[in-house]
Amino acid sequence: MGDDRNRRFVSPLIDALASLGVGHAVVTPGSRNSPLSFSLYGHQGIADHSMLDERSAAFMALGIATATRSPVILSCTSGTAAAEYVPAIVEADLSRVPLIVITADRPAALTGVGAPQASAQSGMYGSAVRWSHDMEVPPPGDLPDGYPEALAAHLWTEAMSVPPGPVHLNLRLREPLVPEGEPPLPGVTPSVEIGLVEPTGHAVRRVAEAIAGRSALLLAGPQTDPALPSAAAALAAAFDVPIVADPLSGLRAGRHDLSRVVASGDLLASARWIDSNPPDVVLRFGAIPTSKALWSWLAAHRETPQIVVDPAGWRDPTATASLMIRSEAAPTLAAVAEHGGESSPAGWVDSWMTADSVARQALGALLDTTGFPSEPDVARIVCEALPDRATLWTSSSMPVRDIDLCLPPTPRPIFLRANRGANGIDGFLSTGFGHALVAPGPTVMLAGDLTVIHDLTSIAAAVRLGIDATVVVVDNDGGGIFHLLPQADEDPGVFEKHFGTPQGIDLVAVATAMGAHASTAMDRSELIAAITEPGPGVRFVTVRTDRSSNAALHREIRSVARRSLA
Repeated sequence: MGDDRNRRFVSPLIDALASLGVGHAVVTPGSRNSPLSFSLYGHQGIADHSMLDERSAAFMALGIATATRSPVILSCTSGTAAAEYVPAIVEADLSRVPLIVITADRPAALTGVGAPQASAQSGMYGSAVRWSHDMEVPPPGDLPDGYPEALAAHLWTEAMSVPPGPVHLNLRLREPLVPEGEPPLPGVTPSVEIGLVEPTGHAVRRVAEAIAGRSALLLAGPQTDPALPSAAAALAAAFDVPIVADPLSGLRAGRHDLSRVVASGDLLASARWIDSNPPDVVLRFGAIPTSKALWSWLAAHRETPQIVVDPAGWRDPTATASLMIRSEAAPTLAAVAEHGGESSPAGWVDSWMTADSVARQALGALLDTTGFPSEPDVARIVCEALPDRATLWTSSSMPVRDIDLCLPPTPRPIFLRANRGANGIDGFLSTGFGHALVAPGPTVMLAGDLTVIHDLTSIAAAVRLGIDATVVVVDNDGGGIFHLLPQADEDPGVFEKHFGTPQGIDLVAVATAMGAHASTAMDRSELIAAITEPGPGVRFVTVRTDRSSNAALHREIRSVARRSLA
C-alpha cells in the first residue's frame, strides 16, 4: 500500500466544504494540487470549473461568489500560480466577497533551498484574508479523527464572518500526488451558525433622534444586500427624507418605494446645488459613493453630523463620521423606521425630488441633442435595453460613472454590480463571466477597451465553458478618464504615451478569433438589438467613440446641470 495521506486528508476536507454549502470550485492545472483536482472532479456537491490562467480563475471565482453569496473554492499549484490570485483576493477583501483559497505547496523542507516551483506562500496574502493557515498533510494517525472536517468548518466560518471575505489554506502536499487507495468514508462536519450583527435598542434610538424633524439625507453607497433597498425606503418614508442612491446600492431599481430616491446626486453635488440646500444630518450606509463630487462634499462639511451604519470595518475615508453604528444596515434601518419619529420640515423632500427631476431632464435633453455614439448615451441605452432580471456588470473608470449619470429610478427588476472594492480594471471580464456562469438571469457587461484588453483571454475561456453573456465595449482606443484629470493639461506627448495609452487593437477581430460573436454597433438600434436579442454564447459588441469629445461632453454636462439648477 502506498502513501495515501493526501487522499485521506483532502477528500474529507472537500466533502465537508460541500456539506457546509460550497457549490463551486475554480481549478487551474498543475501537478502539486492534483489531490484537490481529483477530489473535486465529479463531486456530487461541487461543480468544478477549469481555467488556464490563475488571475482570471480568481476573478471568475469572485463573480461566482458574488452571484451565489456563498464561498467558492480556488485551487492552484505551487509557485507563481498562487501570486496570480493577489488582485482578486484584494478585491474580494474590500468588496466583502467570500472565497476559500487553497494553494498547494511543497513540503517545508523544500522551501528556501532552491527547489523548483517553491516560493514563500505561507501568509502571502497578508491582511487581505480573514484567516490564513499553513499546514503539511501528516501521515494518518498524526491528527485527530475529524480534523479535516473541523478545518473545513473553520475555513467556512472565517470566510462568512462579518464582514465576509477570502480565507487562505496553504496546503503542503508530499508525493505521490495521484490518488492512492480508496477515499475515506465521509465524516461528521461541525454545523456552523453565523448570525447578523443586530443593532442595539440604544443605537436605534440614537439614529431616530438624530434625524427626527430635521432636514436629513440618506446616502446609500455600493452594497449587495437584497434586504437593504426595502429597509432604506421604509426609513425614508417614515421620516419623509430623500435617499441619494449610488447606482450600485440596489436602490435605483426594484419593487421598493422609489418616490424618495434621488439619482442625480453627482450632478447636484458638482453643480453646487447641495451647497444651497445642505442637510442637517447625513445617514450613510454601504461603501463610499462612486461620485467623487458627493464624497468631496462630505469631506468639506465635517460640521454636518454624519452617521455611518456598517457591521464591520471603518468605512469613513473622509474622516467625518460623528457616530458609528456597528451593525448590519438593513435591520438597523428597518428598526429605525419602525421606531419612527417626526417627519422632516415641509418641502425638504420636494426640493430634492424637484432638483433631481430638473437635472435628469437637462441631461437627457443634452444627450438627445448630442446623439449616438456618446459614451454617456451608450450607458443610457444599455440601462434602458436591459432585459428584466438582468445583471449589468460595469467596469471602473468611465463606465461606472456614466451609469451613475444615466440610470434613473426604475421599478424594473435589474441589478448592477462592479468590482469597486479596489476599483481596478483587472479581471473585469472574468468576474462577469463567473457571474454569468451561475446567475439565473441574463448578464450584460459594459467596459472600456483597456479593461477588455487587460482580460482578453477570459473570452476564450467563457466560450469554452459555454457561458452566455453580452459584452458591450466602449472603444475609444485608450484611457478616456485621464482626459478629465489634471494630467491632460500637461505635455501632450507624455500624456498620450503614459496616460492615453492607445493600443490600436481590432477588438472585434480578436473576440471573433476567440470564438465570440463579435460586431460593431453603428447606431442605437444595433446596440439595442445586441442587448435585447443576444442569442446563446458570448456576444461581443463594440461602440467606437472619441476620448477628447467625451471629455468635452462631460464638461458640458456639468455646465448644463449648473445652469438648469441655478
